[in-house]
Amino acid sequence: MDQAAALRAMRDLRPAPPASDERGAVVIGSGKGGVGKSTLSVLLARALAQRSRRVLLVDGAQNQGNLHVLLGLRPAAPLTALLDREIEPAALPVAAGPGLWLLPAESGNPELHALGRVDRARLHCRLSALFDGFDEVVVDGGPGIDSVVRNASIRAERLLVVTVPEPAALSDAYALIKIVHLHAPGLPVSVLVNRTRGADEGAACFERLELAARRFLALAPDFLGSVAEDESLRAAALHSRLLEAEVPASVDAVAASLVARRADPAEVPSR
Repeated sequence: MDQAAALRAMRDLRPAPPASDERGAVVIGSGKGGVGKSTLSVLLARALAQRSRRVLLVDGAQNQGNLHVLLGLRPAAPLTALLDREIEPAALPVAAGPGLWLLPAESGNPELHALGRVDRARLHCRLSALFDGFDEVVVDGGPGIDSVVRNASIRAERLLVVTVPEPAALSDAYALIKIVHLHAPGLPVSVLVNRTRGADEGAACFERLELAARRFLALAPDFLGSVAEDESLRAAALHSRLLEAEVPASVDAVAASLVARRADPAEVPSR
């Protein structure tokens, strides 16, 4: 099956966006590695859990998973056991803290590597059945664009793009927005600028992305804010202690905004 045929098959397989009685996911992507996407995924999930929400944090990489490493947790079972029908999806989440569970991914598994695009989408469809058991679902979309597109195309309610104040990162963030918008044109897009060093740096980065998205995609992303450079978070990630790190107020504000959005879809974060 060529790439075009595979993409058509994925579109046929893809379910409709989550209905009002289904739990959709916030999918976090970046396009470029090294911008702090996985760290922010963990911190956002923790911030939501601290608001008395039941939160499922999903490692959407499938075969390049690292969230269990960042959190110092051991997966309960491999994803291949699900493929082989040895377990059900409910056996996979691991308790990560009060109100927080992790759905881990594999890392370098040959059987998963051999899966085609459609089979990867089918696997994600099976895993997404877990979403309805939680108040909030945060998906770390994984590296690159293809993994984020797959995660954003199935049971997603929002794409949250993480970038940093660097030209290459902004270019990759725009590329990600463009491709996801092509495959899921109705999916709302939000932007979070990480590792800023000044009060206005995040807003300036967002304005560049917003201008390009409005001009070339007829898309109006919204700005969820910025997160200042914080060496303590880097150290926590390095030593697998993100569950112990203090959640920055800026990330907690993003969690508050997402909860408000669920209660009132017309609520738009202020800049």
